[in-house]
Formats: sequence, structure tokens, C-alpha cells
Amino acid sequence: MTGVMWGQTPADVVEFFRGTAEALANKDTSGFMEKFDPKMPGFAKLRDDVETLVTRADVGSAIEVVKDDGDDQKRVLELDWLLEIEKEPHRRLIVKCSIERRGKKWKITALEPIDFFRK
Repeated sequence: MTGVMWGQTPADVVEFFRGTAEALANKDTSGFMEKFDPKMPGFAKLRDDVETLVTRADVGSAIEVVKDDGDDQKRVLELDWLLEIEKEPHRRLIVKCSIERRGKKWKITALEPIDFFRK
């Protein structure tokens, strides 16, 4: 399961989160982590948790934007994020996220709770 649902969220932001969900589902840790600013608080912990998660289990990921405020440079979002982890109950949580444009690409600059991806 991979996907993003949206309402008034700009198409490039929707595509950004679609790619984020797909990278996780495809066990593409580097592709997933490329979506994050390495200066983000908790980046190293998140990277370690994601690497452990995708090494130990198949993961499905779906993201629905439930709140989105901002402009074409910075946005603050609430994401209804569903993780389907092999042999575990599904995880579903409203994740708070900030993104900022770095050149032509969006980067996640904050994510709470950071331990959502812990195996």
C-alpha cells in the first residue's frame, strides 16, 4: 500500500509525499532519507530507525494530508500516516511535519513524533 490523499494541497507537495511513501515501501532507505533535511532534529535517529525497520520487515506506507498551511517556500502539515508492517498491527498516527523548499526540491525540516518509524 502506497499513496497520498489530498484536498487543496499543491500538486508538487502531493508528489513529494507520494515519493516519500513509495521510497519507504520499496525499502529505499536512501531515497526516503533524501526527503529530509540532514540538519533536522532527530535526523540520525530517524535514519537508524528506518534502516532497522526496512531491514526487518516489509513495509507499506500511505499518507493523507489532513492539514496544510503555508506558501511555495514553507509549509506546516498534519499527515495521517499509515504504516503497514509485516507481522505487526498497523500503525496510524497524525504526524506533524514542516517542509521547506531547498532549491527546486522540498525537504522535511521537522517531524513529530520522530519515533513513529521505530521497529
